[in-house]
Order: sequence, then structure tokens, then C-alpha cells
Amino acid sequence: MKWIARVFPLFAASMLVTVATQARDMDDQYAVFGVGADNCATYLVALERGGVAERWYHHWLAGYLSAVNNAGAATFNILGDKGMGDILDWLEGYCAANPNTNYANAVADMVAILYPDRHNMAPDKNGGWNKFTGKLPGPGSPAP
Repeated sequence: MKWIARVFPLFAASMLVTVATQARDMDDQYAVFGVGADNCATYLVALERGGVAERWYHHWLAGYLSAVNNAGAATFNILGDKGMGDILDWLEGYCAANPNTNYANAVADMVAILYPDRHNMAPDKNGGWNKFTGKLPGPGSPAP
């Protein structure tokens, strides 16, 4: 029975990555909105120029990461112990090496790398089955 506790998290993580890679049409395509549809070369130009254009990408990234936190299995913070500076440095290096990749795919590749080290619950929570320490209310009892 202990092996299940060890294997299940790996299985769940692989299922999320599998589902994420299968969430496309039969031609392996999906719709991307906003600056996520731009290629990495365009992102790098925005970084160089700074200002509003650079912030568009950063806001798009923040929205994407928030969506991953909301929709990802057992995910509170996909960044884990990494900060936004780490993430932006990684994206800059990735995009420099892959200028024709669209920004959304660069971010998706980064999320796949980050997933195993994500935080799966808020730092101030016990989580799991042990979070219910009191007696559950019976029928007709007021909710806690």
C-alpha cells in the first residue's frame, strides 16, 4: 500500500502533462490570444525596448501562471520557490535559443519544467484529510 503513496503523485503529474499536451485539435493546434501568439523574437524586441510592450508580455505571463495555479491539479503556486526574476531570465534565454517559437509555447514549456517543484498548497495550510480537526456538524446543526 505504501508504494501507492509514492507512485500516485508521479502518475498525477504525468496525467496533467498528458492532458495539457492533448488539449489541442486534431492538428495539434489551439487558439492563443493576446501577445502569447507572438513569437519569441518579438518578445525579445519588447524586452530590449522596455516600457508598455514589455509589460504586456509580463501581464500575459502573470495571467497564464494564475490560470495554471487555478486549473492545475494540486497546484497552489506553479513557481514553487522561484521568483518572477528567475522565470523572466529563463524565458529570455529560452526565447533567445528558440526565436521562432511562440511565446505561449515557451511559457507552456517552462510550466512543464516547473510542475514537479510547484507548491501544492498554501504555506499556512495543513491540507489533506487532516485539515478537518473538529467534529463535522450533523443534520440540522449550524455550519462552522
